[in-house]
Amino acid sequence: MIIIPEEKNFYAQVLDQVERTQNGKIIITKFLTLREQAIYKEIVKGKDVTLQFNGGYPFAERRKACLIPRDLNIDVDCKIECLKITYNQRFLDITHRNVLGSLMSLGLERSLFGDIVLGEKEVYIFVSREIVPVLYNEFTHINQVPIDLTPHYEEVLIEPKYDQKEIIISSMRIDNLISHVYNLSRDNAKKHIQEGLVYRNFLVCKDADEICQVGDIVSVRKFGRFKIGELLRTTKTGKLVVLILLPSA
Repeated sequence: MIIIPEEKNFYAQVLDQVERTQNGKIIITKFLTLREQAIYKEIVKGKDVTLQFNGGYPFAERRKACLIPRDLNIDVDCKIECLKITYNQRFLDITHRNVLGSLMSLGLERSLFGDIVLGEKEVYIFVSREIVPVLYNEFTHINQVPIDLTPHYEEVLIEPKYDQKEIIISSMRIDNLISHVYNLSRDNAKKHIQEGLVYRNFLVCKDADEICQVGDIVSVRKFGRFKIGELLRTTKTGKLVVLILLPSA
C-alpha cells in the first residue's frame, strides 16, 4: 500500500494498535473515513487480530474499527448512538452540508460523529456516545432555525443518495475521468495524481494511465469522490458514454 507523507502518523498509530491487540487488548477507534478503513484492512492482514467495522446502520460510510484478539469470541459495544433531528420544514431547507457545518461549529472533532442521513422529514446522525450530552445542550439550531434532538432506537434503512452525471470520454483512464467529472484540464488532473491526491478504491493512485472499471470509486482530495456507475453506450465515433454517481450534498 502506498502511504503519502500526511498519513505516516496515522499508519504508525494503526501499527501500534494492532500490536497492542495482539498482546490481548481490545481497541475501539473513533469514526474513520473510507481511506482510513482501507489502511486498517491492509495492516491487519496476516495478523492474529479480528477486525470489525460498525457505523451504526447498514449503509454507513464512516465507521468505527474494533480490533479484537483473534482467540476472543465476543460482541463489542462500539458506543455509537443514533440521534434524530426534527425541524420546521417551512423555515429550513436542510442539507448534509449545513448539518455538518453546525456540528463542526461546536468545536467537536469530525471523528466523533459518523454519517449524517437525510430522511423525508427528519435527519439521523450517528455519534460517539461520549458527546451525546454535549449535543443535547449545545446542538440546538441549524442556520439559526431551532431543532429538536431525540434518541432513535429503530434501525435506519435509508440508502445513500447520488446525483447522476453523464460524461463522454475517449478512454477509462483515471486522469481522463477526473478531467471530465470535475472539469479540470488533463494536465491538472495528472498533477493531482502525481502529488498523491487521488485514490482509486481508497488506495493511492500514482499512474495517470491506470484504467478504471465500472463500480470503482475515485476520490480526489479537495474535490470529493465519484463512483463509476455504468457504461451506457458507445458513440458512432467510438467514445464512451459513462454514468457517474456523485454523493448528494
